[in-house]
Amino acid sequence: MRIDWLRIPNYRNLRNFEINFDEGQPTTVLLGHNGSGKSNLLEAIVEIFRDLDSNKPAPFAYSMRYICYDRTNDVIADPDANRRPSIHVNGEVISQAEFNKRKDLLLPAYIFGYYSGWSSRLEKQFDEKTRRYYQEVLKNPEDDMPLRRFFFCRREYSQLVLLAFFLSDDPRAKQLLNDYLGIEAFETALFVMNRPWWGDRGKGKRKENEDVDPRFWNAGGAFKPFLNRLWESALAPIRNEEAVERDIRRRGEQTERLYLFIKNEAQLAALRQPYESTKLFFANLESLYLCDLVDEVRVRVRKKDGSRVKFSQLSEGEQQLLTVLGLLLFTQDDESLYLLDEPNTHLNPVWTYYYLDLLEKNISVKNSQVIVSTHDPLMIGGLTSDQVRIITENLDGIAANPPENDPIGLGVEGLLKSELFGLRSSLPESVLNDIDTQNNLIALPHRTPEQEKDLRAATSRLKKLSITPSHPNPLFDLFARAIANQPIFQKPELTKEEIDAQEKLASEILAQIIKKEEEAE
Repeated sequence: MRIDWLRIPNYRNLRNFEINFDEGQPTTVLLGHNGSGKSNLLEAIVEIFRDLDSNKPAPFAYSMRYICYDRTNDVIADPDANRRPSIHVNGEVISQAEFNKRKDLLLPAYIFGYYSGWSSRLEKQFDEKTRRYYQEVLKNPEDDMPLRRFFFCRREYSQLVLLAFFLSDDPRAKQLLNDYLGIEAFETALFVMNRPWWGDRGKGKRKENEDVDPRFWNAGGAFKPFLNRLWESALAPIRNEEAVERDIRRRGEQTERLYLFIKNEAQLAALRQPYESTKLFFANLESLYLCDLVDEVRVRVRKKDGSRVKFSQLSEGEQQLLTVLGLLLFTQDDESLYLLDEPNTHLNPVWTYYYLDLLEKNISVKNSQVIVSTHDPLMIGGLTSDQVRIITENLDGIAANPPENDPIGLGVEGLLKSELFGLRSSLPESVLNDIDTQNNLIALPHRTPEQEKDLRAATSRLKKLSITPSHPNPLFDLFARAIANQPIFQKPELTKEEIDAQEKLASEILAQIIKKEEEAE
């Protein structure tokens, strides 16, 4: 699954917008200032595929080409002209009815959304699909429900991902736990079940042939077999009526809870049926959360140093990394689209720098596409220009273009001063002001006593910060004097055009200085 290109005339702030992905690259990073449209683009992509899957009219005008299961699909939507989009598969027009029949081969198997912040904007794009899946799970008499096509990963799923990691047949799963989280082994898990809002449904008015489980408040549907395995694997289930605090008022909400304790990895393995995929095992766990049966899962692990800790005691960054890695690991053989909005919020600098390399080296994404939005220069420090798209606003609308130079090798300082971020320097403004003062005053052939005082004060402050107060190289001193009065070198932020003009002017000034020195000799 790879989106080749997408054009949107008007969606929120995306006006006359066009983005061309390098379909040869599994990962693309969207970079831009706050409000530039990165999140809007991710949400637009979800809306497009969601309404194609639901056979709904196009939500807005767009045209898109994407490759899925070796088929090239072109979709052209213009709600003002036609309610339904025009769909071409390998150059041939097909009807909406035909598309619906073949959509399992024409749409990605999974579209995942993840956002590490507090906003629910991206999650809301998945609400309709999640609600329908929830209703099907409650009613479906089949043993299992597959992982749904549209999946937003919530924060509380990290412990479910961890349990699935321990039961994965892929050796990389435990290796990732060991190398990046320092987790050596599973210890225990306590499933804290609670009476769902639909619990004991009907209270005696159920149909005689309705297949429900009275041990779990008359739960039925697709997860009933999994609940039975959980009951049989757990030690002495404990049922208790208790008050649970739900808000800051600390007012207890009376509810019935059921505690199911898994004491070792053998009991955990008993929850998984023979030949059941890790993906389906995770789907069964997640359906319990989705249907309000599980309040929390308290997992305890053993770390490499021998300590035993609750998973909840791990950092936000560790839990966040595990969640995203799990999604990719469980679905790595499927044609999937992963939309990650600022996934590095809680990661340390080292993990942020190697984040994308970690995904691509440890998880196969050859059949999938990962689109990441970020503000962090560390995230793109190891990428080439074809893996990055800069979202900027211009007179014509919003543009998405690759940078002129490869970010790899620039370093953080170079990235901040490049067109990607447009900063004059990574130094704080107060320090830059002192440098400007020093350069401006050095450039003067004669200084007043007040100017001499200002120069000494600025030089003193820079010296305390270990910033060189003078330029020992005569040529550099001449260069500093020459550029001191050029306004373009003193702006705090620069556009790409200004950066280019700055470099051109600096080269011209330096060439003139060198020429004069050579002539003097």
